[in-house]
Amino acid sequence: MVLIILREGAPRPAWNMALILRVATFIIIFLLGMGMILMIRRLQIPARVRKAEQLFNENDMLGANEILRFILEKKKDYVPARYLRAQILIEQKQFLLAISELNAILQLPDVHQFVNEVDIHYKLADLYNQTQQWQKEVEEYKIILTFNPGDVKANYRVGHALYRQGKHQDVKQYLLVAYEGDPTLSDCLLPLGVSCYHLADYEGAETYLLKAVEFSPNQVEAHFYLGLIYKAKRDFEPAIQMFENARKDSRYFEKSLFHLGEIYFENSLFDKTVEILEQGVGRLKGDDDDSLAYRYLLAEGYEMLNKISEAVYHWEQIAKKNSNFRSVRTKLEDYTRILNNENIKMLFTQSMEELQPLMVEIISGLNYNIISKSTISRDEQYFKGFNIKRINEPPIIVYFNRTTREISEGQILEFQKLINKEKCKSGIYITTSKFSLKAKSAASSRLIELLDSAYLIKTVEKMRTKIQKK
Repeated sequence: MVLIILREGAPRPAWNMALILRVATFIIIFLLGMGMILMIRRLQIPARVRKAEQLFNENDMLGANEILRFILEKKKDYVPARYLRAQILIEQKQFLLAISELNAILQLPDVHQFVNEVDIHYKLADLYNQTQQWQKEVEEYKIILTFNPGDVKANYRVGHALYRQGKHQDVKQYLLVAYEGDPTLSDCLLPLGVSCYHLADYEGAETYLLKAVEFSPNQVEAHFYLGLIYKAKRDFEPAIQMFENARKDSRYFEKSLFHLGEIYFENSLFDKTVEILEQGVGRLKGDDDDSLAYRYLLAEGYEMLNKISEAVYHWEQIAKKNSNFRSVRTKLEDYTRILNNENIKMLFTQSMEELQPLMVEIISGLNYNIISKSTISRDEQYFKGFNIKRINEPPIIVYFNRTTREISEGQILEFQKLINKEKCKSGIYITTSKFSLKAKSAASSRLIELLDSAYLIKTVEKMRTKIQKK
């Protein structure tokens, strides 16, 4: 640049003006040239990125990487180039490097000029899913929801991720939005149903689970939870069907058998209880509460069938794992005493028909003649008889209950109803067990005589002594 200073009032020669114009023209041309060069260079970088994108789409990762390396050497934080590099890393399954690259891009100040931030968060969420970083995946989708709370995919993915983590309170919040936004997302139904169940919304749970089964009849988990709902409602027939369906899957085999066993036990189908539970006892894991509860129920089934040896075996197995589990210690003490006493043991090992001579002997010893016998179950029967010394009096009922369980007040009240029904004067209740305090009180006020295992043991001893003398 040439600077010419003229004094004020001095003449301006023509050649000076020409020189100034030439210099000014040169400066303008120079500046335009530099601007053009800079513009060309700027346009070259996006053009090169587009070329790299073309190669990427053609699966030429090597060529695309070469171009990106050249660009980033010139301009290391150029967002489009780094974003494309992240996509290449994803395609090459370099997930951890891709995660690092995408997080670095989010920190660049001009990221919003070139890339939609939501797209980056979507990619990060997918990458965290691929690398099983579930919590970070959820966090990314939650960020997406700050941009768009109604985003179906974000709600869908967050809901399913939370379902895998067992966070049922939040599952319903997200999956309901997803399902209402896109009713074709039928795989939302099962998580919604299970989550409603855990939140004690059983009506909602049943609705979603039935829809889940309607879309996919083989959803074992849906069958299992429907079984739990029907069982709680005491609607046992559909509950049994649901558990039978669920047991086909190994994940729900033992659980389904346990609930089937509870249903059969509650309905006094003790043979079925034992039969169904025996199918899974060999697969019990060990000392967890579920396994111990399973074996305890099996032992109770055997107990109700008066198969003492089998019941004791399972209680012993429980005691080896946890001697304080429920009442297993008391059970073992009581039943070991029975097994070690031949006089009481024979009452459980013989059939009711084989025990008839003993019952006749007992009733005769009480000064009654038997006039009829009625069988209630394999372990319960009652006899009507007249007192041999007071024949003109109304008959009485002698009730025999072979059980190892304590006789309750309710059983005495039921016995009183039977006495009234049969139009008898009073009754005698005989059991191989013992009576609760309330049962004794109820019997005393109703003039019902009670004979427990101690009485039976003495009677059996007397009978054996007589036989030996003969």
